[in-house]
Amino acid sequence: MIQIWLNSNSITIKSNSTLADLIKSQGYEDSKVAAEVDMQIIPRANWSDFTIKDGMKIEIVEFVGGG
Repeated sequence: MIQIWLNSNSITIKSNSTLADLIKSQGYEDSKVAAEVDMQIIPRANWSDFTIKDGMKIEIVEFVGGG
């Protein structure tokens, strides 16, 4: 298990989790979010290959329609 920061909250996740795993486990619809890790945007195409490491700071931002 590793500890990370997700949207400014400390959480514990399984070691060797990918960014895609995290987004799915948190209930986000992946087509409607953007992911930033340690202040760097990670392209959606890389989420399945991006392994999360202990202490990383991750922000997941949902797109919301409005008008």
